Amino acid sequence: MDSERRLPRISPRQFKDFEVHLDIDGVTLIGQLGNISEEGLCFLGKDDLLSDEVGNPILGTILLSQSNNRIFFEGKVMWVQPTKIRNVEFFLAGIQFNERFNLTDSMLARSLEI
Repeated sequence: MDSERRLPRISPRQFKDFEVHLDIDGVTLIGQLGNISEEGLCFLGKDDLLSDEVGNPILGTILLSQSNNRIFFEGKVMWVQPTKIRNVEFFLAGIQFNERFNLTDSMLARSLEI
């Protein structure tokens, strides 16, 4: 994939209205959306279940909590790292999409909140 972005990575203060579901061998991990671009996203999870999945394909869904809108994606886990956010331990995972996609108007609007 070309590493040059058409749009900046979106990382507003909170993506509290968005939830990310990742499917790993029939197990669904539910986490938060850390940031997103047309090439991938950052998943914030509370469990370190993705460390063994680096380099592996993954299926996922981005859900908008106040509607039935869903964005399905296929990608690959590129990296995982632990971090603390407001004294709560999270595991960040970088997911690269198999295909670029256009971000929804709602996601683009969130970038204006920064």
